[in-house]
Amino acid sequence: MKRIPFASVLTLVAVLACSADINLGPAAPTIPDGQLLAVNATVAFNSLEGGCWALVTANGHYGPVSLPSAFRVNGLRVRAVLQNAPGVVTYCEPLPLVYVDSISRR
Repeated sequence: MKRIPFASVLTLVAVLACSADINLGPAAPTIPDGQLLAVNATVAFNSLEGGCWALVTANGHYGPVSLPSAFRVNGLRVRAVLQNAPGVVTYCEPLPLVYVDSISRR
């Protein structure tokens, strides 16, 4: 019987765990400072690195830094008004970070 090194098994488990995350697609265009953008979106959760929420739109996805807890439901369809969040830093994948000015279910 052939033995498989523990490091190889651990690497395989890590790769499979990361590949299970949702592919959100491309990042959306950055919203100019001082402007608001109304979008139809789907809330998505990516569990990589502790978890990140995203708003997936037809033009890409945004990283909401102020998503109300009542709307943190994976797959929830929403209508949101967003504004740029300049100077905010996150450990999530690179994407335009936004404040949620208002949000409702659709």
